[in-house]
Amino acid sequence: MSQEALKAKKYWFTEDDLLVPIDWDYFESLPNRVKLGLELYMEGRVSIGRAAEIAGLPVRGGGGVRAKARIPIRGPDD
Repeated sequence: MSQEALKAKKYWFTEDDLLVPIDWDYFESLPNRVKLGLELYMEGRVSIGRAAEIAGLPVRGGGGVRAKARIPIRGPDD
């Protein structure tokens, strides 16, 4: 699901933007609520802080999950 979305340019980044590939196996192992928050973040619809709230995690916890999944951080120009 997520790899296809990346290829379909559903997210604010492309495969070429990534220094290392997203860990889709880890991503898919996460609870649905966490995946939802990260999906919305990757679509550019919410900030990482809001994604953490949706996931039911503290903001730092959400950033840690994002980093472990190797999802890039969104900058102000993205």
